[in-house]
This record gives sequence, structure tokens and C-alpha cells, in this order.
Amino acid sequence: MDPYKYLKIRFNPDGSLSRYGEAPLVPAAPAGEPVAVADAEDGHRIVVHSNDVPLNDATGTALRLFVPSAPPGAAHVRLPLVLYFHGGGYVLFRAASEPFHNTCAALAAAAPAAVASVDYRLAPEHRLPAAFDDAADAVLWARPHAAAGTPVFVMGSHNGATIAFRAALAAADAGVALRGVVLNQPHLGGAARSPAEAASVDDRVLPLPANDLLWELALPVGADRDHEYCNPEPMLARVGAARLRRLPPCLVLGRRKDPPRDRTAALVRALQRAGVDVEARLDGAGYHAMELFKANCAAEFTAQVADFVRRRSFAAGDDDVVGMSMSKL
Repeated sequence: MDPYKYLKIRFNPDGSLSRYGEAPLVPAAPAGEPVAVADAEDGHRIVVHSNDVPLNDATGTALRLFVPSAPPGAAHVRLPLVLYFHGGGYVLFRAASEPFHNTCAALAAAAPAAVASVDYRLAPEHRLPAAFDDAADAVLWARPHAAAGTPVFVMGSHNGATIAFRAALAAADAGVALRGVVLNQPHLGGAARSPAEAASVDDRVLPLPANDLLWELALPVGADRDHEYCNPEPMLARVGAARLRRLPPCLVLGRRKDPPRDRTAALVRALQRAGVDVEARLDGAGYHAMELFKANCAAEFTAQVADFVRRRSFAAGDDDVVGMSMSKL
């Protein structure tokens, strides 16, 4: 297969990409949009407001903020804050891309939570560690909210899960207290094929040639897939168990036919050995990123994350009510 054709990209002489097959970009909805609550049997809907704000003017990064309306009669609602990093192999999609916009709106409604989706820089125009640097900026943006008592989480899907993991480490280093980390199907790799990767040549979502090309475009020029930005083993060795133990509780999600699933399981084992509180649910049905394509998978995914956010938001036994609105964000 031609991975460029599969990914619908063209490499330009100046080193940039033309991306011609991406999902539509959804405009923000400051006035709000009705969003169905995933686990509500009565079809309940909550109005979710969204808005775009700058993150770092120097790098051109931004956040798309999602804030659900308070239930009728509630003047203040405790709202956790979730920093979210979208997928796309570091190469594709934006915070405004329809699948990820919809994911964040659904999570904001279901938790309920304020969700800040990070529009980080893409490769190859901005190779790694640019996205990790943008994640560190997002953590610093969230620090005042954490300091004020808002339960703050970091979350990512696919390569966004790897960015979220780096964000969690940056938060620990910066003294930003997180309540939890959600890693959904982390996109990891290595020079030697794992059994799952070797069997993924014709994978219906992440076939091996496309996966190889994504890493080639994302990693620093000249780096192979044993670089710590790709292979979790050298990254975990450098971080060390003592630093890992500073991480908050982690929810790690995987799917039975996801090509990086062997690496995800290895990451879970390393976190558990270091003493991190890990909730691992690695037996989800289907292929990579199924929650973006199948309504039943999306509903299950949203319910799992919302449940984790609710439980971990109040795990410390706080009684105060934290009000959060679009203006305060």
C-alpha cells in the first residue's frame, strides 16, 4: 500500500505536508450546542459551550474550551478540568476536527467537566518534542485552576495519550497537583516489531506502512523508533521509578486489535512496578480508535472516562463547591 495515499497527505519540497483528506473542522459554539449524555437512558441532553483561546502566541498554539451549562436550579456546579490531547499520529487533525470536537463535547456533558482541548503543533512542520513542549505550556495554563482547588486531569487519545503522559510528568515537575491521568490507546513503538505490530500489516485503521510513515514524519530527523519519543523503554528508564511514583492515578484504555497494544501493556506493567495507582482496561472490543467510528464504542469510552473523572475528583474528600464558567476560563 502507499501510506501517503492511505493517510491522504502529500510531502512538499519545503518539508511541509498537504493534508487533503482530514475530517471537517467544526466551529466553536459560544452560544452552546445540545449534547446527549452518553449513559443517560432518557436521552438527556446538556448544552455545552465552546470557545477558542490562545495558549502561546509565540508558537501559535491554542485551546478549545468546552464548558457545560449548569443543571436547572443550580447556581454553581463543581466542574473538574480536563486537559485533552487529540490523536492523529502527531501529523493529522486539530482540536477543531470533528471527531475530537465531538469527543470533548460528549465528555464535558457526561462528566460533567470543563475540557480544554490543546491545539498543539503538528509534525513534520514541527517535529517532536514540539507537541510535548506545547503540553507543558498547557499544564502551566492549568496551574492556577489546580491551585484554586479545581480537580485537574490530563487525558489523551492515541498519540495524544503519549503527549498526556509527558504532560503528567511536566505537571509533577512543576508542582501542579493532578487528580488523574487518562491514557487512551497510547501510540508507542520501537525498532523491533512487537507481535501485535508485526501482525498489523493490513490493519483496517493503523496498517503498518502508515504507522511507519507517521513515526518517520514525527520523530527528529535521523532518529529511529528506539528514540525515547517513540519507544517507552528508554523513556521509562530515563524517567525512573521515583519520578513515576509522583504520578496521580492513571486510567489506561486499550483495544484487543490495536497494533500498539503490546507496548501499552508494557507501559502499564512499568507503572504498576513503580507503585502508580493504575486502572487498566485493555480488552476493549475492536481496532485502534474505534470510539471515533462506532457510536457504541464512543458511548462506552465516554462513560468510562466520565466515571473515572467523577470518582477521582472527589477522592480527596473535598466538600467545597467549585464554580467554573466560560468567563473564568
